[in-house]
Amino acid sequence: MGPLFLLLLGMTIVVGGILLFKIHPVIVLLAAALVVSGLTSSSVLEIYGKEKKLSEKEVITLVKQSAGERVAVAFGSTCGKIGLLIILASIIGKSLLETGAAEKIVRATISLTGAKQVPASMMASSFVLAGPVFFDTVFYLMVPLARAMGVRSQKSYPLYIMGIVAGGTMAHSLVPPTPGPLFVAAELGVSFGLMAIMGGIVGLTCATSGLIYASWLNKRQDIPLRNTTETSIEDLQKWSTKEPTQLPGIWISVLPIALPVFLITGDAFLSSIVKDVPIEIAKFFDVLGNPIIALSMSAMISLVLLYRFLKGEQKIFGQSLQEAIYSSGIIILITASGGAFGTMLQQ
Repeated sequence: MGPLFLLLLGMTIVVGGILLFKIHPVIVLLAAALVVSGLTSSSVLEIYGKEKKLSEKEVITLVKQSAGERVAVAFGSTCGKIGLLIILASIIGKSLLETGAAEKIVRATISLTGAKQVPASMMASSFVLAGPVFFDTVFYLMVPLARAMGVRSQKSYPLYIMGIVAGGTMAHSLVPPTPGPLFVAAELGVSFGLMAIMGGIVGLTCATSGLIYASWLNKRQDIPLRNTTETSIEDLQKWSTKEPTQLPGIWISVLPIALPVFLITGDAFLSSIVKDVPIEIAKFFDVLGNPIIALSMSAMISLVLLYRFLKGEQKIFGQSLQEAIYSSGIIILITASGGAFGTMLQQ
């Protein structure tokens, strides 16, 4: 069957299953991946393997795999790339909400930019974060701040979320050192520095346009702030009434977000743009700038902050950690299922 037919068939299953039949995205994405994989011929898989510059042995292995095996391999590959990052980001986000650190950051943002500029601030922050970090992780890091802000202005809550989405998706799609733009720059023979500059210009233009549209749309619809399994609206409102002395300091509040951004961005900047860096500095960022290492350090800081806030209450501490891990699980499953479906379309 032709690739266009398989693309349309796969997208019909996904869109129809989710929107019309209200089936869970994980089930629909895996079903679409299995259908596309099962209808892909061996000859097409051979062409795919050669285009990916796989060895002859790898191509033979790929062709011999069943449809289910190819989906499972792609699912595992995606999960391996983003699974730990999403879990760590979830722990950081949970800790920011539980300790009042998110509230502290929100108050500092309002005092610095003013309440009217918060959506633009959310957009700019996610744009910067999404360069070195996967968008899924950026979303998980930023949403607690949007929810903490949403209790102050529930009408503007969708606008905060769309600001995060607009900034994050554009940077992730267009600005190195995200893998996609790096690949495009290499294929086109464009320097990473030029790709970063032009991608930044185009990306910020698109993100700003998206935020303007979101602002127009938000005035014509009503999407309320809802309770989640991690935090209720009542809990968020309690933090908004706290005195400044009852909240963590601004530096310890910002550190779990600022530290990984500094380390990961520094590593990407030195490895792709700057040359002739002293070997000690290069090694420092090469080790600590790995996203998993950087976010692990940030998660540890967040957990220490949470443990101190809970005053050593191990039962409550364990429950908060469990909730963070549980909430990240569904995001990992959906993302990995989408990765499997995407890989089957590529094949």
